[in-house]
Amino acid sequence: MLSISCLSRVVGGRAVVSDLSLAMAAGEVLAILGRSGSGKTSLLRLVAGFDAPTAGEVRLHGALASVPGRVLVPPQRRQLAVAFQDATLFPHLDAVDNAGFAIRGVDRPTRRARARAALADMGLADMDGRDVATLSGGEAQRVALARALAAPSRLLLLDEPFGNVDRLTRADLVVRLKAQLARGQAAIIVTHDPADAVELDARVVLMRDGCLEVDAPHAEIAAGTRGDWARAFVQGGR
Repeated sequence: MLSISCLSRVVGGRAVVSDLSLAMAAGEVLAILGRSGSGKTSLLRLVAGFDAPTAGEVRLHGALASVPGRVLVPPQRRQLAVAFQDATLFPHLDAVDNAGFAIRGVDRPTRRARARAALADMGLADMDGRDVATLSGGEAQRVALARALAAPSRLLLLDEPFGNVDRLTRADLVVRLKAQLARGQAAIIVTHDPADAVELDARVVLMRDGCLEVDAPHAEIAAGTRGDWARAFVQGGR
């Protein structure tokens, strides 16, 4: 499904992603872990096609998608859905139309019906006419996740999906997202919290200073077979 080869991106003379290679299969869930500034979101943007690499290539679904200095397949043609940490919503649309924004090829009633179903999957009901400016942070995050899940996609990209919510909301969202992933949805989840990888049964990709340090199951890292620093990070997020 996804193949990244020798990928680098240099911004202002600094390599935010450096010579990184990895691959993932259809239906697989990857958790990209690392400290702030380690390159997690930069990698996600390269996969999404928002940025072009300085070196290396990205292949998606068997096709060459990005090469040095060029995005060959734009984000809207990559068959993926994206939700970033800030849960950016469109202020001129109500919560239902926000959730259904990426649904294409159907009439508005059908689109809104599918959006309501996605919102219900995220624990939100009665969102018709709801001004997004009145949503709490947790509600806004649920709408953003619903929008990412509402339209069919082959790959889901989530950047800190639980970063701006309280503990109880996070626990509920983890359960709901895990149910979606159990249907075979492939996903890459950027997070600073090792617990997310455990609870979502994800393969761990651990980054440091733009480089891929470890790519392994969480249990293997926690057992210490991939080094003391990696073990300390997944045990305490340090």
